[in-house]
Amino acid sequence: MGKTLRTKTLYQDKEWLQQKYVKEKLSTVQIAKIYRESENKWCDPNTISRWLKKHNIGMRSLAEAQQNRHSVPTPPAGRRGRSS
Repeated sequence: MGKTLRTKTLYQDKEWLQQKYVKEKLSTVQIAKIYRESENKWCDPNTISRWLKKHNIGMRSLAEAQQNRHSVPTPPAGRRGRSS
């Protein structure tokens, strides 16, 4: 009996995870939500964490995660406010 061939899901892709988690500094919750919205399939944040570990992508400390969560993004130039 042979193994069944499965296609790799987006969250299993190391480069995609590195882009989202390391470069864009998204949380596992945010990454799971992006996956759900783009693929229309359920994904739990714990699944994202497991794949980060499988790919040896270092998890952020609690302090780093909280800092990212509370940082305020700067609005794009020209959209800082409306004048009426």
